[in-house]
Amino acid sequence: MRSDRAELLGGEIPLRPLSAAEMLDAALALLRRSPRAVLGPALVVVGAVQVAVTLAGYFLVGGDATGEVTPNILLRSFGSQAVLFVAGWLVGSVAVLVLAGAFGPAIARGYFGLPITFGIVWRDVRPSVVRLVVLACVVTAGSLAAGGVLLVPFVLVAVSDGSPALGILAGVFGFPAAAAVAVLLYVLGCLAAPALVLERRGVGDALSRSVKLVRGQWWKTFFVLLLTAVLVFLMGIALRLPFIFGDLLFFGSEPQGWRVIGSLALDTAGRICSAAITTPFNAGVLSLLYLDRRNRREGLDLEIQQRGEVRDEDPLAPWAVRA
Repeated sequence: MRSDRAELLGGEIPLRPLSAAEMLDAALALLRRSPRAVLGPALVVVGAVQVAVTLAGYFLVGGDATGEVTPNILLRSFGSQAVLFVAGWLVGSVAVLVLAGAFGPAIARGYFGLPITFGIVWRDVRPSVVRLVVLACVVTAGSLAAGGVLLVPFVLVAVSDGSPALGILAGVFGFPAAAAVAVLLYVLGCLAAPALVLERRGVGDALSRSVKLVRGQWWKTFFVLLLTAVLVFLMGIALRLPFIFGDLLFFGSEPQGWRVIGSLALDTAGRICSAAITTPFNAGVLSLLYLDRRNRREGLDLEIQQRGEVRDEDPLAPWAVRA
C-alpha cells in the first residue's frame, strides 16, 4: 500500500501532516511549479496595492517631506505616517488572505494531478470572490479593531493633554495587550479564507471553521506564521536591495524636482517585485496550514488516498465537510 498516493506539485509535498519546514518548502514549490497560476494574480493584487500606497504617501506626506526638517514638521507628519503604515498593513494582510483562499484550489487540484492554470483556478475561485474579500477584511480589520479598543485610555490621555505619567502607564500596558489580542484573533481566523473557498462556506461559517481547526493548535499555528513573517521580511529586504542601490545611484539620497518622481517610481517597482514573491509565499503557507490542520484533525489525507479519480469539473468536492 502506498502511503502517499497523491502527487501534489510533482510529488514534492507529501500527502500527510506536515512539519513547519515542510510547509515552508511546499509554499516555495507552489511558486516554482505553477508560476503563471500563482504569480499572475499575485502580481495584479500587489501591484494595485503598492501603487495605491505610493500615491497615498506622496499626497499625504509629500509636502511635509520637503524643505527644512524640524521637530514640528515631524510631529505634524507622524499622524499621516502612522495612518499610512496601518493602512498599508491592513491592505497587505487582506491581499495575503485573499490569495490564500485563491491558492487553495490550486493545491487541491495538484493532489489529483489536475491541470493548474490561471484560468482554471479563477473558474474555481470566482463564485467565492466577493465573500472572500469580505472575509479577508473582517479578519484583518476585526483583529486590529479588537486590539485597538485596549488603546482607548492611551488615546484619551494623549488628546486631552492629561498626565504624562498616566499616558506612559496606559501605553506600557495598552500596547502589548492590544498586540496580544490582535495576534490572538488573527491566528484564530487565519484559516477561514481557504475554508471558505474549498468548503464553499459563507463568511460566518468559514470563521467558525477556522476557529475549530486552530483550537488546540494555536501555538503551533502562531509559530508557523511567525517563522513565515521572519522569512518574508528577510526575503523582502533581499529582493528590494537592487532597487534601493539603483535609487541611490541614479537619484541620490535627497532627490528634488523630477528626480522625486523617478525615485518614487523605482521604489514602487522594487516593492511590487518584492511583494509579488513574498505575498504568494505567505498565502501559500496559510493554505497549506489549513490542509495540515484538516489532515491532523480529520484524517483528510487518509480519506483522499482512498478515493478514486476526481472529475476535473468538480475538483473541490472532496474538500466539502459532510455533516
